[in-house]
Amino acid sequence: MSPRAAWRLEQLGFKEVYDYVAGKADWIASGLPTVRSPDSDLRAGDVMETGPPTVLLGQSAGDVAASGGRSLIVVNEERIVFGRLMADEAEAHPDATAEELMSPGPTTVRAHEPLEPLHERMRAAHVHEVVVSTPEGRLLGVVHLPNI
Repeated sequence: MSPRAAWRLEQLGFKEVYDYVAGKADWIASGLPTVRSPDSDLRAGDVMETGPPTVLLGQSAGDVAASGGRSLIVVNEERIVFGRLMADEAEAHPDATAEELMSPGPTTVRAHEPLEPLHERMRAAHVHEVVVSTPEGRLLGVVHLPNI
C-alpha cells in the first residue's frame, strides 16, 4: 500500500515523498522511530543501552580489557555483530585478538521485540544481556535483564 500512499501524497503537492521498499516491519526491526499509543507495551528498543562496549575483530584484547563491562560486542567497521568477548577472557589473554577469543554468533533480537516476553526468555536461559541488531546484523544496543 505504500506506493499508493506515496503517489497520493505527491498528488496532494508534497515534493519529497519516499517509498520505504523494505516495509514497515523492517523499519521497526531496525529501531527507527515510530509513533505508538501511550499505553502500548515496551519493546527492546525502548530500553536498550545504545552504547555498549565494543571491540573490532582484529583489535588486541589487551587494548579493551579494562572496558568496565562484563562483556564486549565484537563488531567490524560497519558495526556488524560477529561475537561476544567476555571481559575476564580479554584480561587473561591481552595479546590475542578479539576474533581469536570471542564466542561467535551471539543471539540477537530486533528492536521491536516485546520486552516482557524477552525478559522471561532471558530469565529462563539465565542470560543477563541480549544484543539488539538490525535485520542486517548492525549493532543497535543491548538489553539488560533487571536484577540478575
